Amino acid sequence: MASGKQEDVEALPLGPQNLPEVERRRTISDPAAIKAIADPLRIRIMRLMQDGAHVEPRNFTVKQIATELGEPPTKLYRHIKLLLKTGFIQVAELRLVGGIVEQHYRTAAAEFALRPQPGDGLASGVIEAAAGAAIDEFLGRYQDALRAGRTYLRREDALEHPPHVASAGTISSVRIPQAKAAEFAERVAALASEFCAFDHEESGIEVNLLTIFYATE
Repeated sequence: MASGKQEDVEALPLGPQNLPEVERRRTISDPAAIKAIADPLRIRIMRLMQDGAHVEPRNFTVKQIATELGEPPTKLYRHIKLLLKTGFIQVAELRLVGGIVEQHYRTAAAEFALRPQPGDGLASGVIEAAAGAAIDEFLGRYQDALRAGRTYLRREDALEHPPHVASAGTISSVRIPQAKAAEFAERVAALASEFCAFDHEESGIEVNLLTIFYATE
């Protein structure tokens, strides 16, 4: 696991902690860390903490995270503890409030990429759980955006509400020649790489992309 773990919080001094700058992107291959992120709520916590972290990372208490996610604080403590233990988040500051030490957390990296290593003993079920958690979290945000009128299902509705861009997507299963499938997979991978290569433009609009293309035989 990359540096950034802060498991012994009691040994830290009060005040802002001496931390390195938030990493732009960190690749995670540690099995324990991959297991830790295989949960929709923990992914929601990380997405909140990573929002804008490439420009100016924000510090959060558990209560602040709970307020923004609409969850009770008691539900979050064990998730925060696990994210801290596996290095996804760090203690950024300790404050003494009413005789109690209040912990403020920040993300360790603006982006994380999961890269399991062959032979690391990580069960396929864990990989499936991590992928499933990410998909569930993505779809949850999509549903929230639809309900709040921040995006639209119909192209016509989107174009009538600038600066919205029409949504594009499909859920399909077809049979095509193997060569065509291989070609299409390369095109999807290239498009996804192009999308991920964009830098975060403060003056731009937020867009979201989920891509999954796979063959079942």
